[in-house]
Amino acid sequence: MLTPVDIDNKTFKKAKIGGYDIADVEDFLVKVMEDYEALYKENSALKEKIYSIEDSVSHYKSIEEGINRTVENAQTSADEIKEAALKEAESIKRQAEIEAKDSLEDLKIQIAKKEFELEEKKKQMHIYRIKVSSMLEAQLKILNDDDME
Repeated sequence: MLTPVDIDNKTFKKAKIGGYDIADVEDFLVKVMEDYEALYKENSALKEKIYSIEDSVSHYKSIEEGINRTVENAQTSADEIKEAALKEAESIKRQAEIEAKDSLEDLKIQIAKKEFELEEKKKQMHIYRIKVSSMLEAQLKILNDDDME
């Protein structure tokens, strides 16, 4: 690619007959060189902007990749925590069911013991009534026998 300096340093051979007016050619070359220099500088500036933007894009892509890895790690951790929590909840539930079953069995045993004790007390009460009744009948008989004599 030609540079503005290449255009500025360009010289033409002089024609002997029917050549161009040197002043016109040089004026035209000056205008071409000025326009070309402006375009050349603009092109260089745009290339710099492109490189800068590409660097920024590259930087943001690396940040995005880091964020994506972080999100994936967070999701994995969340899944692991959730799974552990579900296992712990299931374990607690099983333990509670076992304890409830054991408590229920204990209550049934206690109820059975109390029912047995109640039946024993009823039997003892019945025996006591019979004894008291017999004793009262004996006393009454003694009284009745004493009245008759």
